[in-house]
Amino acid sequence: MTGAVHRARRITMWSLACALLLGWFGAFAGIGTDLAEDRFEPVPAVVAGLGLIVFTWAMTLLVRALSVGWTGDSRASRRYAAIGAAAALFVMTVQNASPAGWGLVAICWISLAPIRTGRVATALISVGTAVVCTVLYRFNPGPEPIELRAVALIYLIMCLTLPYANRLWIWILDLAEMAHASKDAEARLAVTEERLRFARDLHDLVGHSLSVIAVKSELAGKLVTRDTDRAANEMAQVRGLAQDGLRQIREAVRGYRVLDLADEIASVRAILEADGVRCKIDLPAGVVDPAAAGPFAWVVRECATNILRHSSATWCTVTLRAADGSAVLEVVNDGAPATVQVGTGLAGLSERLTAIGGSLTAQPTGDGRFLVRAVAPAHEPEVVA
Repeated sequence: MTGAVHRARRITMWSLACALLLGWFGAFAGIGTDLAEDRFEPVPAVVAGLGLIVFTWAMTLLVRALSVGWTGDSRASRRYAAIGAAAALFVMTVQNASPAGWGLVAICWISLAPIRTGRVATALISVGTAVVCTVLYRFNPGPEPIELRAVALIYLIMCLTLPYANRLWIWILDLAEMAHASKDAEARLAVTEERLRFARDLHDLVGHSLSVIAVKSELAGKLVTRDTDRAANEMAQVRGLAQDGLRQIREAVRGYRVLDLADEIASVRAILEADGVRCKIDLPAGVVDPAAAGPFAWVVRECATNILRHSSATWCTVTLRAADGSAVLEVVNDGAPATVQVGTGLAGLSERLTAIGGSLTAQPTGDGRFLVRAVAPAHEPEVVA
């Protein structure tokens, strides 16, 4: 799972958890009213406070289960919701059910408990909560009684409004997760299509060559006892076909393995920005020969992979410049981990660059940034196969 999805889940969790402040606000409002009317009783207030602590604990676990997927068990979510409901009823029984005081604990509960249920179930739970709160107020109105019809209307409006307001956060989170899943599916589809393309090209190249080689080899075997000169000529053609097929395979493999630097940087930029990492690209034309840009493209890909997996970066810069007859690629991000261990990916890239006369360094800069610098000749030397 990428950092963007993790951040979306954490933001959703804390946004929903802010609804718990409503219950505490009601508690302090109720205590303040009792103090102002000289009716404050310490024992019921302490008992109700303990119930409010249990309510906050249960609802915090519920919020985490709904947004972060901490439990992965819907039965656990229902259990937390039931504990929260029992605690809210306890608090409103010990103190009062005023919608301007302790009754806000029930409003806090209804704003969180049904946000992942269906529309009909949410409506039924909301109406049921409003009815229960109104009945409790009928028998336990608090120090400042309000007309019962007004209380019923207040509870009904709040119970029918707040669950759908908080449901917006869950809807946004689900959209983010679906977008991430579709992006992964698109990437897997692209890889599959590329594999099929390469398999098709390889079949077209090798299939024809091997078919002709098989026919000519069979003909040469029949001619070896009757016409040695013609048999030798056929075998020479077989050797030429084999060499030509090998050359075509090498070209196909080389075209498959060599990456285009500009395309790779564009792809990496899209992936990082989708994960919330701002990217700044400085890629002037003509700094490095296209034939020598392949290793740099691999460096950019490996850096992006490490940023997504091992860092908490918020920005990244990719710079390509010329220096003393060499091309220098620098990839910098602000998410340097506390401990850095060079993995096999960077080690393999270092070997790849060394083979063409270049070098690779990867290390933190000491100010929270991580720098990968790749140096390669401006023109890649020809390598004899």
